[in-house]
Amino acid sequence: MLSSVWVPQKYCLIKNYKFMETITEHLKEVTLVEISTSKTNPRIDFNEQSIQELAESIKDHGVLQPLLVRPMSEGYELVCGERRLRACKLINLKSVPVQIKDLNDQEALEAQIIENLEREDVHPLREAETFKLMIEKGNYLIEDIAIKIAKSEKFILQRLSLNNLNAEWKKLFFKDKINLSKALIIARLDKKYQKEVAENACDWSGDIKSAKQLQSYIDSNITALLSKAIFDPLDEKLIKKTGACINCPKRSGANCSLFPDVKEEDRCFDKVCFSSKTKKHIQTEIDSIINNAEDVYLISSKHQDTDDDLTQKLKKLGITVLVNYDDFETIHGKDERKNKIKGFWINGYDHGKYVSIRLTKKQEEKSFDPKSKESVTAQVEKINTRAKRMMELDDEKVHKRIIETMCETEELTVIGKHKHCDATERISRLILWNALGWPKKEHYGKLLDIDKYKKEGSTGFLKRLMELTKDDMAIIINNVGYDAFKSALPTYSEAMALRGLAESFGSIPIGDFETEQQAIADKRISRQKERISKLKKSVKS
Repeated sequence: MLSSVWVPQKYCLIKNYKFMETITEHLKEVTLVEISTSKTNPRIDFNEQSIQELAESIKDHGVLQPLLVRPMSEGYELVCGERRLRACKLINLKSVPVQIKDLNDQEALEAQIIENLEREDVHPLREAETFKLMIEKGNYLIEDIAIKIAKSEKFILQRLSLNNLNAEWKKLFFKDKINLSKALIIARLDKKYQKEVAENACDWSGDIKSAKQLQSYIDSNITALLSKAIFDPLDEKLIKKTGACINCPKRSGANCSLFPDVKEEDRCFDKVCFSSKTKKHIQTEIDSIINNAEDVYLISSKHQDTDDDLTQKLKKLGITVLVNYDDFETIHGKDERKNKIKGFWINGYDHGKYVSIRLTKKQEEKSFDPKSKESVTAQVEKINTRAKRMMELDDEKVHKRIIETMCETEELTVIGKHKHCDATERISRLILWNALGWPKKEHYGKLLDIDKYKKEGSTGFLKRLMELTKDDMAIIINNVGYDAFKSALPTYSEAMALRGLAESFGSIPIGDFETEQQAIADKRISRQKERISKLKKSVKS
């Protein structure tokens, strides 16, 4: 036992002497080999220089503050004081003063956490990790942590958000390449966007840009104001999987404590979702213009790209898109004309918006008088053409839903759930036919009269394919197998299957081939034996 018991100064102020006795009864000196370090200690960074300085101090003055340990089945587990323990090992001390407390895992973790947070040099990222540990292993709520360390809930939330930094940004933060304000700005973003910011974060000198510059880049390239969205943020059906923006956590308005510097009403932090909703809204508006035959021109900027899928769709429908300056001009301010002409932007800065436009002389010359017979005829023809194409698009949408649903059915994924039927046979025959090379398709197509129902299109082709007999299909199967397996090595299953087919023909003298090759092999083996015999006889005894 210690000859003179050390009592922390803070306990000397306590008037309850019995409490002091409880503490002092658990102070003793134990050997270093009896103490094992804790696996739950949230402190994982130790400055070797400061430990060396502490070791020198202990050598001169001894251990001024006992280590906190808890008894285990064998020896003691260190709860608090790992720096002191490391310093004592450096100077080869045999024993150290300790305070022993019977603590369960939860109490030990709490003591470690509190001690770690009371350090003056604790890094914000280590605080973040510690708070996360308290929530995950200590069953704490955010308000509990705030009360325990005398900080605001906003402080806790912002520290917790730092855990969202990717490895690259954490490394920069630990090396003091970025400060706390920059780290908090980056931590708001998904990791995929953090990577994008990292690629654009350095200025001309190679240093990280200022917090204001980083925020400016994020506002311009990643986040977006919901108040300026061309779609309705309250629309739950625009994209069903994501729902309404008001219910999304990836916006500044969802948690003001994490975004105290965001002054605008509400900002979206998921540019992929925002872009998808914008694209969907534009597609919906265009479909409405086409389906309802509205007298609205689709307009575009010549300096901006248009979505490839949209371009192809409009091309199929035969819809002409007017180009700014070449075909029209926008009318700014109030449109006083009686016969107003509306345009809908499909690209550019104002994409998704309706505006009043004025056709250029070049475009007006192409246009008929809207009430002339020629104009009405042209409009009717255009409406009918669009209607026909929209029906085709309707079929495509139904087919897409069928395909998406099929992949989730047990009939497609579970063995035994679906029996062989006409539909299965149709698929297998089509696969085989498509596997034929083009010259053979031409050849056997004529012999099998594959175009018998050509007038019926794809339906007629499938109908004829199902009429083919097993012997008809045999010629297709055999040729597909031959083309696919002819290069396989003889020991492979493909080559064995192809040999079996050759044997079934009955016209190929496979036995003669083997006899001839065996005779060649016998001569070769005989020569090999003679050569080996001569080599053995040439060995000197």
